[in-house]
Amino acid sequence: MVSLNDITGQHNAIRFLKNSLASERTSGSFLFLGPRGVGRALTAEAFVKVLIGAETLDHPDVTWIKPLKNRKIKIEEIRKVKNVLSLKPYGASVSVCVIEAAHMMTIEASNALLKILEEPPSRSVIILISDKRELLLPTVVSRCSEVRFNFLSVKDTKNIVSGQSDVDEATASFLAYFSQGSPGVALGMVDEGLLERKERIVEMLGSVADEEDPSCLIWDEEKKDNLLEDLELVIMILRDVVFEKQGLKSMMLDKGLVGSNVIRLFERYKPGGIFKIVERLIGFKRALEGNVNPKLVAQALPGALNI
Repeated sequence: MVSLNDITGQHNAIRFLKNSLASERTSGSFLFLGPRGVGRALTAEAFVKVLIGAETLDHPDVTWIKPLKNRKIKIEEIRKVKNVLSLKPYGASVSVCVIEAAHMMTIEASNALLKILEEPPSRSVIILISDKRELLLPTVVSRCSEVRFNFLSVKDTKNIVSGQSDVDEATASFLAYFSQGSPGVALGMVDEGLLERKERIVEMLGSVADEEDPSCLIWDEEKKDNLLEDLELVIMILRDVVFEKQGLKSMMLDKGLVGSNVIRLFERYKPGGIFKIVERLIGFKRALEGNVNPKLVAQALPGALNI
């Protein structure tokens, strides 16, 4: 059973929630706000278990809404929440509703939720979870107590990844860095094949080392989310190339690059030239995030690696 004491790296959020419980003035609505994969849902689970006095969320007084990826939360789901919260709690002292990815509510659903928040049923608690505050109605946000969650340290992230997966220490360190301190994202990367994609990119770059011209590559990834990760991976690889050039091998995330064809491919570039390439790649990332056609970015990417 996960308790509030088991949550790593979110000291301020846990302290706030414990104080709310100790004061017995638990707010009727909370907004758990912060990046993905840092423990928001896990904290909500632990908090709800305290609220209902049970060791499981399989409880008649708990409603948990988690939309499928990229699916909207519709007004019908919020109406069901209203009906459940309006009833007397079945066994606990309160009825609880948790809405993950709350920013995925339609306008109609958001307005329906707002009406609930304006006149919350007695003995009810609503917890919204989101990483996109700007997509929530300001009036919904204003009626919630915000609980802030932050990225974890690389050390804490590495420890969590090591404890919850079979990867070795070096890979756990890489994932902790690459996920920017989000254990949930890091563990998801293992399942989604990111490590294999990293090896594929290293092999692909190394394959053109003899030509000394990366522009002859054909980038074979055209899905937006994967291409964004590819760009991050190439930036990380170039970072390691610079460290290797400066004799700082201990700071490389992927020490397997030492002496590889990737190093040989970029050996004629000075660090300043590599930084120019990184600037281009960052520009590509911004373009992708601004809804530029991924196919166009994939076609232009090899040329961006050459100076």
